[in-house]
Amino acid sequence: MRFHRLDLNLLVILDHLLQGKSVSQTAQFLSLTQPAISNSLARLRVHFEDELFVQVGRRLEPTPFAKTLAEPVKTALQDIERIIIARSDFDPATAERDFTLVCSDYVYTAFLTRVIRKLAVIAPKVNILVMLNSEMTSPLLNDGQVDFLITPQGLTFPLHPSVPLFSDDFSCIVWTGNEEVGDSLTREQYLDMRHVSVTLGPKNPKHIEQKSLDMLNIERRIVVYTPTFNAVADTVVGTPYIATVHSRTARLFADRLPLKVLKAPVPIATFTECLQWHRNKDADTGTLWLKEFLVACARDF
Repeated sequence: MRFHRLDLNLLVILDHLLQGKSVSQTAQFLSLTQPAISNSLARLRVHFEDELFVQVGRRLEPTPFAKTLAEPVKTALQDIERIIIARSDFDPATAERDFTLVCSDYVYTAFLTRVIRKLAVIAPKVNILVMLNSEMTSPLLNDGQVDFLITPQGLTFPLHPSVPLFSDDFSCIVWTGNEEVGDSLTREQYLDMRHVSVTLGPKNPKHIEQKSLDMLNIERRIVVYTPTFNAVADTVVGTPYIATVHSRTARLFADRLPLKVLKAPVPIATFTECLQWHRNKDADTGTLWLKEFLVACARDF
């Protein structure tokens, strides 16, 4: 579609580049080739009569004029999206719709797999793209690039609506072949053992259970950090290590791996996962339907 001789699809590419993405990252996200992105950038430069981006080392830096376009372009794309998805009703049995959701692999394993099994039956033409929560993907909700974010309470964006989904606590898992651990753990055993934990990135290296233990001045000897929660369970198998994980997934891990689930011998606070969506999608019937569906699934969780 063209508007004032500009292909509006070019604005999508411009928006991604203005967010600091490289040509290769933009191409990957939009499922295009790098030459296609470079060609689109050349067309944008001709239209706006500005260089828009200059190469600084390995990065593309926006020009002063390009910086003035960032907010108007984002707002325009969000307005266009609202117009496109606006409809009087949403029938899950017939609706053809793509939804993008960001969550941790814990939420995906423990909760979303159940949701998807139900969706496959009642909404056969609805497609779900799940992205793992990280420092890169979480802000996509605030930018309006994903439909939903599931994240612990306290980590939601204050400007957008959210609802609590479900709560969980923590348990310990050890390999069933670890003969040093019986059917229960003492505090001393827990502190003496070598631990496996998760790191969520350099800006947020500590997970909830570690923050809770920090408040109690409890220090563990962590010998392995994994990038995902599922990797923790696989790491513990065949070792004398211990891990403190979400209780819901601890039971799932023990069903498929030689692991024993034990009560944590230290008080670790429970937590609540929340569902959040962009405020601009409050009136979209598809978004509202999936929100209510997720909340209903959580009630039976």
